[in-house]
Amino acid sequence: MRITLLGLALSTIAGHSWGQPCPTPPHVDVLTHRNNNFRTGANLQETCLTWENVNTIQKLFTLKVQGQVYAQPLVKTNFQILNKATGMVETHNVAFIATMENWLYAYDADGLNKDASGIPQPYWTIPPTLPSGLGSPLSVSRIPWDIGAVLKQFNISPVVGITSTPVIDPGTGTMFLVAKVADPAPSPYCDTMPSTPDCPVKNLIYAIDLTNGNILAQAAIDLGMPEIRQIDKTCNVVPDTRKMVTTQDDAGRINLQRPALLLTNSGSTLHIYLGFGSHQDAPCPMYHGMMVRFDFDATLHKLTQHPNTFLVTKRGEIDPPILFFFRHEGQLGKGGIWQAGNGPAADRDGNVYVMAGNGTYKQGEEFGSNLLKLSPDLDQRPLGWFAPADAKLLSTDLLDVDLGASGPVLVPGTSQVLGGGKQGKLYLVSTNGADGRLPLVQEFWAARGWSTSITRIIIASLRLWVPLSVIPGLFATGYHHIHGAPAYWGDPNEIDAQDTLERSLYVWPERDNLKAFGYRKDAGKEGRVIPKPLVKGPRGAPIGMPGGFLSISANGMENGILWAALPLNDDAWVKKVRGELRAFRIASDGSKLEAAWTSYCADPDDNFDFAKYVPPTVANGRVYLATFSDYVGVYGVPASGAKPAPNPNCKVPPPTK
Repeated sequence: MRITLLGLALSTIAGHSWGQPCPTPPHVDVLTHRNNNFRTGANLQETCLTWENVNTIQKLFTLKVQGQVYAQPLVKTNFQILNKATGMVETHNVAFIATMENWLYAYDADGLNKDASGIPQPYWTIPPTLPSGLGSPLSVSRIPWDIGAVLKQFNISPVVGITSTPVIDPGTGTMFLVAKVADPAPSPYCDTMPSTPDCPVKNLIYAIDLTNGNILAQAAIDLGMPEIRQIDKTCNVVPDTRKMVTTQDDAGRINLQRPALLLTNSGSTLHIYLGFGSHQDAPCPMYHGMMVRFDFDATLHKLTQHPNTFLVTKRGEIDPPILFFFRHEGQLGKGGIWQAGNGPAADRDGNVYVMAGNGTYKQGEEFGSNLLKLSPDLDQRPLGWFAPADAKLLSTDLLDVDLGASGPVLVPGTSQVLGGGKQGKLYLVSTNGADGRLPLVQEFWAARGWSTSITRIIIASLRLWVPLSVIPGLFATGYHHIHGAPAYWGDPNEIDAQDTLERSLYVWPERDNLKAFGYRKDAGKEGRVIPKPLVKGPRGAPIGMPGGFLSISANGMENGILWAALPLNDDAWVKKVRGELRAFRIASDGSKLEAAWTSYCADPDDNFDFAKYVPPTVANGRVYLATFSDYVGVYGVPASGAKPAPNPNCKVPPPTK
C-alpha cells in the first residue's frame, strides 16, 4: 500500500527587497502539525522572510479567540470560504485556530475581513454550544489527579477541550479534530463527578467542512472500559478528597488525546490516527497508552473507528498502592502516547511512528519508553520497536525522564527516525530491522546530562513511582528535558538520497542552550549526526520547563530562519508565564546560528502568555504564534517596510520570584 504524504503547496512567487514586504507571497499550506507527516517542522518554500529582512518584522495584527491555544494554527491558501457576515463565498488565505474551550475559528490569514474598528473578524466560528457546536470542555476538577493536582499544580488548567492539533485534508477541504466534551454543560452537581449518564465525558472526533464550518460527521471514540478491578471503587493512591468512584463509562474522562492528529490515505479512504495518554500521569484510575484509527468516507460523510486499538501496555496492570511510595514493576501499566503535543509520524508506506512514555517495559511485549513502528492497521504486534538500553530506568516514575516526551522525526531521503525525551538524549534509529527490533544507529546527549550516578542507582533499585515534579526544589534540577521535537532542515519529498547530504537539526532543551547539530550522509552509507553541536545559541529560561519549540523557514537551501517559541524567563510547568518569539539565521549544514530578532527586544510591550508546547506556524511571509492570552499573534514585515529592530540579545527581566 502506498500512502500520499500530507505536505506543502507552492505557486509562482516573485522577489523582494530588504526591509520590504513580499509583493507576491507564495501560496504555502500548513495542513498538519510541524508541516508534514515526517514532522520535520520545516517550510522550505518561504521566499518572503529572508536573512535580510528578518530583523525588521513586527507584530502585524492579532486574531482574537476564546480559550488557550494548545493546537498549532493551520493555514490554507487560495481557499473558497463562506463569509457568514456577507453570505458570500470568497477566495482567501485562511488561518484556522482551535482552542481549549472547544471553539474553532476561520480567520483571514492576511488580517483582512476587518470590522469598522479595524479589528479582524472570523469568516465563521464553531462555538462549544450544542446542538450545532462542539460541546463544552471538561473542568480540571473532574480529571484524574496526581499529587501535583491535589496541591493545585495542574499541567492544564482550567479546562480540557481541543488539546491536540487538528489536521486538514486538502482534497476535500475537511478538517478533523478531537475535543474532550463534558455535556450537559457543567453544573455544581457534575463538578467533581466521574463520567455518568447524567454527567457524561467523551472524546469526540469531528469532520468539519472548512468552506462553511458545518460539521459533516462526528463520532464518540471507543477506548474500552477502565480497568475492571477499579470500576465501582475509589482511588486511594493519592490523598484525593473528591473520592471519585470509577465508572464503567469513565474511559473518556481518564484518557487524554494529546498528540497532534495524523492523516494518511489509501486510495479514496482517509485514515486519521489518534494517540492517547493520561491527565497528570495520575496513577489511578489506571491508563494505558493507545493508538486509535478512524476512517473517513468523504462521499457518505461517515467516520468509522477501525477495530484495532494498539496498546502500549497490557490491560490488567495497575499500580498497587503499597506503602504509597512503591509499585510492582510487573503491574506498572501506563505508557502514554502524549509526545508533548507532537504528532505521530508516517512514512511513505503508511507505517506510523510514535514514542511512548513511562510504563511497563517487557522486550517485544510491552513498550514503556519505546520508539515504535506500527502498521497502518495498528496491529498489536509492532512492525518494529527500539528501547534504549536503560528503558526500565527511563520508565521509573520518580525520575520523570521517559522517552515519550517528544515526537519522532523521519529523516527525509533515508530509512532513519530521530527522537528524544526527558533524559536529554537523541536517538537515531533505523526504520528497518530484523525480529522486530529497530537497530540503534547512534545516541548522544543533546542536552546537558545529569551525572549523579549514585542517585540513579538508588532510584533504579527502589523503583519509586512518586514523580520529582511534586517536589518543587527538585523539579528544576537533574535532567534537561527535550519536549520540542528536533526541527530538521530537509525536504520530505526527497526519496532515497544517493548523493552526499549535509543537513542540520535543532533542539532547545529546557534550562539549556539552543543547539545546532550537523547531519551528514555520504553516498551509499548510513547517515549520522555529528554529536557535538556545531553552534550553540542562547540559554532559555533559567528555571523550569519546557524549553523551546522550533520551526524552520527557508527558500530551498537558502535564507534559513529558525523560529522559536519559549518562555521569556519563567517556569511554564503549571502556570501561565510571559512568552517570547525568537528568530535566528541558520545555514542548511548547521554551521550558522545567529540571533536575528526577539519579540521582547523589538517591542518590550509585546506581552503575551506563552503557549506551552506549540511551535510557530510560518508561511507566506507570516509567523502565526499561539498564546494563552486569548489570541494568536501574527508577525511579518509591515506593508510600509521597517527599520531593523534593536539588539536581539537585549537583557530580559529576571525570573518572577
